[in-house]
Amino acid sequence: MKRGLWRHMKNLKNRMIFGHYGRNVHIQSGVCIVRPKYISIGDDVTIGKDSDIYVHPADSNPKKFVIEIGNHVVLARNNIVGARYGIVLEDYVGLSAYSMVGDFSRHYENIDVPFQLQEVTEKGPVHIGKWTWVGAHAFIMPNVTIGRNSVIGANAVVNRDIPPYSVAVGVPARVIKRYDFDQKKWVRTDG
Repeated sequence: MKRGLWRHMKNLKNRMIFGHYGRNVHIQSGVCIVRPKYISIGDDVTIGKDSDIYVHPADSNPKKFVIEIGNHVVLARNNIVGARYGIVLEDYVGLSAYSMVGDFSRHYENIDVPFQLQEVTEKGPVHIGKWTWVGAHAFIMPNVTIGRNSVIGANAVVNRDIPPYSVAVGVPARVIKRYDFDQKKWVRTDG
């Protein structure tokens, strides 16, 4: 009873500080969320222990949410989601442990200036389609769309779009399988 009451009180508080906060959201211990007013979280979402979600909007007054997390999304432990321009995780997306999704990167070449103060290099929204599973330790880079029902292998670095119904692995990630609707099965591609 005590635990349920505490979770209920936490959810009430979160409904006031997030841009949108769905029902049955579980944020586990050690999670750090920066600027929640720019984040929309759907229903039945779990954010795993020690994960970080941070928003540093490129626009000082964004007209929409910078991070949108759909319904039934699971972020396993120790994930990092960082956004300036826009990240969308559609319904039933799963991020396995130690994955990272970022929509920007920075220069580092000037050794007289901390990298945090150097100019943004790569930038662009990230969109992960519904029913997609991202394996452990994967990194989704800026300006990438991953189509629905895709699987991203563990340790992959996704630096370009992945079509729907694909399995992609490697550094950089390449498609090794596609779902064939005529054969009703996953088939290997030339990659």
